Amino acid sequence: MTTESAAAIAAQLEAELEQYPGERGQILLEAAQAWRQAGDDDRAVALLTQAVALGGEEGGNARVNLAEVLFDLGRAEQAQTQLDELRCEQLSSPVPYHLAAELLEHLGELQQALTWFDLAVARLSKQELADRNTEFGFFSHADNVVTGRRRVRHALGLPPDELDESVQGLSERAGALVGASAEPAPPGEVRVLFWPRDEIPRAHEAWPHLVQHPEADTVIADREAANRELSETGIARILMVPLTTAKLREFATRTGSDPAAEDTRLACMNEIFEKGGALSWPPARNEPCWCGSGAKYKKCCGRPRLS
Repeated sequence: MTTESAAAIAAQLEAELEQYPGERGQILLEAAQAWRQAGDDDRAVALLTQAVALGGEEGGNARVNLAEVLFDLGRAEQAQTQLDELRCEQLSSPVPYHLAAELLEHLGELQQALTWFDLAVARLSKQELADRNTEFGFFSHADNVVTGRRRVRHALGLPPDELDESVQGLSERAGALVGASAEPAPPGEVRVLFWPRDEIPRAHEAWPHLVQHPEADTVIADREAANRELSETGIARILMVPLTTAKLREFATRTGSDPAAEDTRLACMNEIFEKGGALSWPPARNEPCWCGSGAKYKKCCGRPRLS
């Protein structure tokens, strides 16, 4: 992307601030990133400062983004002030603390990074930690937090504790699930299997232990939230692979496998992916939503979270 096109995108985003006041935080973050790509760091700092003032999780995420810009500009003392203020805010969400931990790890400040990873872990609920042991739990935000903590502890030469050892088990399980049915995803890329909106009731009827909610809105909202968590942990590319009940049944019959088995679904996902059947997430704001509703992404799953 050229600096001119980045500046045009940034200006367009800023023009949407009054049109979509409920999405102000998200738009400010996107516009700041675009201004950085355009080479206007001062404008990026100004927009991130506005986002910080919104408070809450979005404001916390903006503080980390602002700290990153300030570190890049050689203004380390101001950057550290942003992180100190974030810590004083005592937010309940683990996401800003996780982002801060990864930023400090990237800067080589491992001891500080570990402190922030511990702060993020402390904000994970018991259910989020337990869900790491479910199917595809190794893709969850909670597992990304715990994996990062283990990585930093290892770099510091600390012996593995119980939480560190749980990561190894999940990593081995992830490798076993991916199998040899397709080339592994490149680093920083995650492939996510999902049921399109109109398939969810059919999938629930066929396999209620796999698709536990018949309400499409519930399942779709959970998938969007999980994608956002993955993105916030630094995953560079999320590819969504749509699955239909008809396709899964056909694949299972052809391969003589159990459609309810996770190995079967992953192999089916890989086949769909190899044939070009993946969607890049997130769509552009004015493109059709990934869920199949027919609405624009910004009017559907791309709307800001209420929590």
